[in-house]
Amino acid sequence: MPNTTANARIASLLRAASLEVYSRNAPEKIDGALPPDADIYVSYLPGDDMMKRVEIAAALRAAGYNPVLHVPARQMQSRAQLDEFLAAAQSAARVDRVLLIAGDSTRPRGPFADSLQVMESGVLRARGIRHVDVAGHPEGNAGLDSAQLIQVLIAKRDAARADGLAFGVVTQFCFDPHPIVAWLEATRAAGIDASIRIGLAGPANPATLLKFALRCGVGNSLSALQNHVGTIGRLLRDTGPEGVVRGLADTLAGEAGARVAGFHFFPFGGVDKTAAWISRALAEAEGR
Repeated sequence: MPNTTANARIASLLRAASLEVYSRNAPEKIDGALPPDADIYVSYLPGDDMMKRVEIAAALRAAGYNPVLHVPARQMQSRAQLDEFLAAAQSAARVDRVLLIAGDSTRPRGPFADSLQVMESGVLRARGIRHVDVAGHPEGNAGLDSAQLIQVLIAKRDAARADGLAFGVVTQFCFDPHPIVAWLEATRAAGIDASIRIGLAGPANPATLLKFALRCGVGNSLSALQNHVGTIGRLLRDTGPEGVVRGLADTLAGEAGARVAGFHFFPFGGVDKTAAWISRALAEAEGR
């Protein structure tokens, strides 16, 4: 890490890390990897059973973690289904924080075309949600340019405030720090005073990372990853986010990174590998 101030800042963000999980046995895999009160985001993938997501959230709560459910706007077939989903999550797992996503579909299955419409429905507040996160896209999304994406974030922030909800942003993972730096500077310039979590891909082999990069359309990061794979691909060694973290260190220690609350890990290579990487990176940042 470049300097003592940057080291301390990186260490604080690692200690505040959150994690995204997919499988029902996630609590056992996480055990000891993160502090007991860590935010664990329960991912939604196309075709998932929403009530199974509630079961995972309940297991996480029982294990001492704070479950944060993905809510896929376009997958909700009705307002009643959204209400039922959130009611079950509150009852089974005391969920009071969600991450709103579009839901990986170009056509909505019900009344919600995007996450903003879910926020404006009033259902979140009525079902005990106190904090809403939305996705941030440092490398763009859905054909919108950077200025348009900033305006979308402002609209969502304002909708959250109007409903009395705390507001945060969780960014898409990147393999190149430069788009993240530019995005942080742009959100600061726009006055978006939200808590931010920077998405990082946990260590995985190059083929796995390329698969997720292509699936998620991470643009410039794909080029950066392909260049890296050209160097190490024959060895099939796991690649972690150390290069991205190093590239972000100075920005995170400065004004543009002041709103960043923690790193958010996508454990593409498995929770155990991600947990081990966090532990090593924290020891390095703390000089141990």
